[in-house]
Amino acid sequence: MANVLLTETCVRSCPYCFAKQYMSEADVKDALSWDNIIYIADLLQSSGEQHISLLGGEPLIHPEVADMIVYLNKRGLDVTVFTSGIMPDEKFQVFAQKLLSFEELRVSFVCNVNEPQFNKRSDLEKVKRFFEFFANRTSLSFNIYRLEFDMIFLIDYIVTYGLNRHVRLGLAHPIPGEKNLYIKPNKFNEVKDKLMRFFAEFEKYRIVPGFDCGFPMCMFSDEDLGKVFKYSKGQVSFQCGPAIDIGTDLSVWSCFPLSGFYKKSLFEFSSYQEIAMFYGQKMEEVRKEVGGIYESCDTCLYREENICSGGCLAHILNGLIEEGNIRHEDNNI
Repeated sequence: MANVLLTETCVRSCPYCFAKQYMSEADVKDALSWDNIIYIADLLQSSGEQHISLLGGEPLIHPEVADMIVYLNKRGLDVTVFTSGIMPDEKFQVFAQKLLSFEELRVSFVCNVNEPQFNKRSDLEKVKRFFEFFANRTSLSFNIYRLEFDMIFLIDYIVTYGLNRHVRLGLAHPIPGEKNLYIKPNKFNEVKDKLMRFFAEFEKYRIVPGFDCGFPMCMFSDEDLGKVFKYSKGQVSFQCGPAIDIGTDLSVWSCFPLSGFYKKSLFEFSSYQEIAMFYGQKMEEVRKEVGGIYESCDTCLYREENICSGGCLAHILNGLIEEGNIRHEDNNI
């Protein structure tokens, strides 16, 4: 599934954000053009793809986001929008009206939320307004970038607004060569301990956690894995492959943490499958040199059998840039 940036401008400046180097607080000056969205739709449709994800920056600030969603639906593509839920007041009503008046609307929203204390009150009000309009189409996403995280507020949002009972969980990863906040691999065990406590709370409200890529399987004990399998309804994976992100200028790369490596032009490829194969091969080349984020990944049976990918490549590439001893479990990476 292709991830298409509608704009590289954002309304927030999250300290962990993978895309931080692409964003600014300026007015939208880099909106994806109609010519480019049509080209992308043509490529995906000819490749037999049926789904597209829209992201940014903040996709909802694109001046024609509603029209583009409707257009993609008419082209036969189901749409998922990754958003903060924050949209200027004067534009939100028009956006909501256009979407909700389209009878064949096939769109879902993944709303990335931060803990309330890290938000401006005005932004929180916009997020809650978004929930009120699109509750049955919205699930939550939460990125872990500090050890003192708290996820109880996610339960409150889901119960109060009737959101979908699924939460996508992501580990913030380093941006190779850049500075952002993220959890270091030698602290993953502390993250796991907190996750297991929150998962028990989620289960009381029938909320299902889902893992984004980058979680190594070995951060969980065998007992923990059994519980994770139960909490996630069996939908858990520790594999990592190319996500395929497409920029507003039709540049393409593997995923945001690896956006500085092997960036190409969409015009260099004839199909979505060709793009995925190219970046899959590039990722595999790195993993042949360095198995994963821990030394034990090199001889791990589960990595060899492709059950676990050994964590996010961004940690490995970031360590190579810094020329450090990057994989020792007792290393302070």
